[in-house]
Amino acid sequence: MEKKWTKQKLIFIPIAVLAFIAYISVTLNDPVKEQYDTSSEEGRLEHTLSQIQGVGQVKVYFHYDGSQATKSKDSLLDFSTSNEKQAVSGLLVVSEGASDPAIQKKLLETISRVMQMPTHRIMIVPMENKGDEQ
Repeated sequence: MEKKWTKQKLIFIPIAVLAFIAYISVTLNDPVKEQYDTSSEEGRLEHTLSQIQGVGQVKVYFHYDGSQATKSKDSLLDFSTSNEKQAVSGLLVVSEGASDPAIQKKLLETISRVMQMPTHRIMIVPMENKGDEQ
């Protein structure tokens, strides 16, 4: 017994495929849902700072002190100390809202307290808007 493809079935299949593609593209490219890598310290800080009113999107870059012990094949002592966490010696924060001095001050105070770092080690700069390009 042979089944016939009716017009309804032939129209339904492409519509279902288009609906599926539209759903996938909307979920993957959702501009409202900012994606931060919360597995790293930088990612968690970015995510948290972006929740502050007026801050907008944030990128954080940690600068680590270069005087930490490095991995060496010759010394077990160097190898054991290289597994320790390196201390953050400075921070660069790029934020959409940083062009506003009040937001910059709020970010500086917040980061200084959270990271227990002096304010002279924290630099906050405005993020380039796509409309600002010349």
